Amino acid sequence: MQLQSKNHLRRRGATLTAQGSRKLNQAKAQLEIEQNFKRYTLEDLSEKTGLTPNTLSKVFNGSVGVDKRTLECCFNAFNITLLKDDYFYLEPHQDSLTEIGSMSQAEACGCIEPVCDSRSNVRQIHKKERSPDNLYPRSPNPPGGQIPLDSVFYIDRPILESLCYEAIQQPGASINIRAPKQMGKTSLMARILAYSETLGDRTVSVNLQLANDEILQNLDRFLKWFCARVSKQLSLPNALAHPAVGIANFWDNSLGSKSNATDYFEDVILVNLGGEASPKKNRPLVIAIDELNQLFAYPDIAREFLLLLRTWSEQAKEGDADINPWHKLRLVTAYSTEILMPPSIDPSLLNTGLVIELPEFTSAQVQDLAYRCEQEITASQTHRLIALLGGHPYRLELAFYYLQQQTITLEKLLTNSAIAAAIYADHLEQQWWNLQRYPNLLPSFTEIVRQSSPIDCEAEAGSQLYKMGLVHLHDMKASPACELFRPFFCDRLPQINSYAC
Repeated sequence: MQLQSKNHLRRRGATLTAQGSRKLNQAKAQLEIEQNFKRYTLEDLSEKTGLTPNTLSKVFNGSVGVDKRTLECCFNAFNITLLKDDYFYLEPHQDSLTEIGSMSQAEACGCIEPVCDSRSNVRQIHKKERSPDNLYPRSPNPPGGQIPLDSVFYIDRPILESLCYEAIQQPGASINIRAPKQMGKTSLMARILAYSETLGDRTVSVNLQLANDEILQNLDRFLKWFCARVSKQLSLPNALAHPAVGIANFWDNSLGSKSNATDYFEDVILVNLGGEASPKKNRPLVIAIDELNQLFAYPDIAREFLLLLRTWSEQAKEGDADINPWHKLRLVTAYSTEILMPPSIDPSLLNTGLVIELPEFTSAQVQDLAYRCEQEITASQTHRLIALLGGHPYRLELAFYYLQQQTITLEKLLTNSAIAAAIYADHLEQQWWNLQRYPNLLPSFTEIVRQSSPIDCEAEAGSQLYKMGLVHLHDMKASPACELFRPFFCDRLPQINSYAC
């Protein structure tokens, strides 16, 4: 009986600490870099490790305890050794739950140690005891916008995130994140900045939605605004306490706006990165530029600004770090692909550095999100839900929110009923507004939603509709990105097309 009791109490679930997770992700990122940034899917890693994709998802997400030998197998596949500080065993009450999908990887590690050091502005996770009653927040906020850093509802994309964390450490790094709206671009960008802060970097976030139209229409005004936004967030020395005044005095109209902005960055911003809190002058500077698509309405301004960013990134890779102030600069940009880039802008300007195209959630990630939202969902229901909503993060988060609020049942939602259409009314109207901006795409999309199976689609139209998040492409055949779209667009497209749904 005594032996049986010991076996019953034995802690079986192990998960990675922050250190262990960092080691594993960095090893994976290094392999991907050596393979010319080839992205390793869970299926690829399954072949490499001999573990199932489901098990690998548990290891990388850190939300479920696994056997220690599983962690060792995963580490050995990347030629690294699992050390004692790389993992911890779940507490007995957590072990009895089988899964702790309620906790993000950072929170799970927070049970034994802080995730970030004292230099970081990321929230500090304090040691606390968790019980089955407080594993989940019972009333999540309605989805939309950036997911907070401490949210348990953020679904990790381990491979993409590890690529970003590795790339942002390189001088002159340029990370370009793109996807349709509400796919998680800003949330990923915030986590790149938070990771950079743990390394001691200075970080700045610039959202171009804050720039007025009159600023975006003039390159000189726009670059002055951009410099001012960066200066303000860095809290530069007293002489530049009022950035607009300092920039106005610095600007030399005879040199041109791009030269002025470059000189201002080199002579003012990049030499003042230590600050009072840290006298270290060689701290890297990570600038995240969100909503870059705001410039697409002004192609000439967009082209000049993108050329300038590329020039700065190239300058950062030249010379010695001790004599080249640009060595400190790293850039992250994000833009929504519903706003198609004007043909006058060279596409290569947005294909430099590391390009991250955010994919839709997989079935495993959908089930993980459901678990965190306290929703029981079978594999069959998951498949039907993805068919209805696609793997689009916002649409799925909205579904689970209303399911948790008991506004609708899962079966009622899966029938694509009028209630479902009401839940997604604003989202669908936004898709309709986006599509009407490009009348040349209406005939192709009308034909696509009319057909129950994928159809042949002209390459350019198919590519544009895909970037807008409206279709999925299968070997040049197109189908609606989700069944939710079909009845909605069939009601509207005939209004301005000769086609009938």
